[in-house]
Amino acid sequence: MSAVHVRHPPHRFGLSSRSRSRSPLCPVATSSMRRSRESKPDARSAAAELCSRCELLVQRIESFALMRPDIEGIDKLARAALRERHFAASLIDSPDPARGIQGCENNLRGLSLELECAEWAPGVTAVRKRFATRPPSLGAKFGDEEVVEVDVVAQEGLLWIECKAESVLSSNIVPQALSMKRVSKASCNRRCFGKAPKIVVYATGTLGDTEAGFLSDAGISVLSALDAKTEYLPKLPSPTKTANLDITALFALVSEVTNGGATKPISEEITSWAERKPQHAACLRAEMNEPLNLAAELARYDSLIAHPSVIERFHDILHTVGGPKERQRWEETWQPRIKVVSPREDGDVKAEGIAEVRSLERAAQVRSLSRLSPQQLDPFELGDVAMARTFTANGRAVSSAAEQGVFLETYVHRAVWLVGL
Repeated sequence: MSAVHVRHPPHRFGLSSRSRSRSPLCPVATSSMRRSRESKPDARSAAAELCSRCELLVQRIESFALMRPDIEGIDKLARAALRERHFAASLIDSPDPARGIQGCENNLRGLSLELECAEWAPGVTAVRKRFATRPPSLGAKFGDEEVVEVDVVAQEGLLWIECKAESVLSSNIVPQALSMKRVSKASCNRRCFGKAPKIVVYATGTLGDTEAGFLSDAGISVLSALDAKTEYLPKLPSPTKTANLDITALFALVSEVTNGGATKPISEEITSWAERKPQHAACLRAEMNEPLNLAAELARYDSLIAHPSVIERFHDILHTVGGPKERQRWEETWQPRIKVVSPREDGDVKAEGIAEVRSLERAAQVRSLSRLSPQQLDPFELGDVAMARTFTANGRAVSSAAEQGVFLETYVHRAVWLVGL
């Protein structure tokens, strides 16, 4: 009986490169490798096109930043676009450029939509801004559940917009929007005398009935980015028509510096005054470079009010430090226009032109602030109770309140000193 010789297929790792080159390839494998070689030039071309689009987006963001330098966080948007441009450029020389194209494409669409929303929305104050359930000065490091990032902050902080650039909305849009809603209700995020910001989803895709129901029940609006109009935005409270003046605002209104004293030629009296103290010289320089013109800003308001303690302190200083022209300016121009208003014990304010409001909670919140003296708190309490915008040069007090979780509705201007003329 003759022996049967069985030829075993050689192990692939045991063959020399010469043997491997002679082995026939599977037709399917051959076709796959051919498609892979052919697809790489296409992928590299797509990566190059993506790189160009990223560059155009960077230029658009830079142009927008020049027009709106007041918007907080626009530099974050620019850096994010630059990162995508660098990544797209790296794909061109990548061994497998197709692998990263889709992710970069998605990110680019999202960044483009954020910019479009910032260009479209009214009263934009920030982009990519982080908000938390408490001020950072209170407690330890934030947990993930305590912080949200808002794509676009509009309507002077009263509108938080989440941008979604997807053909079909992702399933996580509902929990994201609900998280924003929860954080917006925190006292440190309330604006316009205790009102929580409204939440809006600004999307390129559509929303299912179930998701739409969840958001609608939560009071969250969904706008199509394809045909969004500002009139579709949630109705917000009308801006206040009452201005509340603290002592620094009164100084700015009657000072000789802001009433022609900084106009060339500068008088000897003003020059002598400016030479006495560095803050006087800085005050004069600032007014010469850019007149404050606080009176023009106050002309937008129907009513001017001030706390009794503010008026009392101002009178004392005016008659001690102020000059005859400054006293006359107060008595003839401004004193007749300003109503002296006190918060009532029951927490309401009654005065001509001011609606009666329940404000015990807001008054207590302001009074709870630390690091501010009672005299500093008086005008801020009145502003919150009377739902008036407080004009002040005390920017440190406003920042201190924000650090403690209390947002004060203010107009902060530079400090102006009485001259004595």
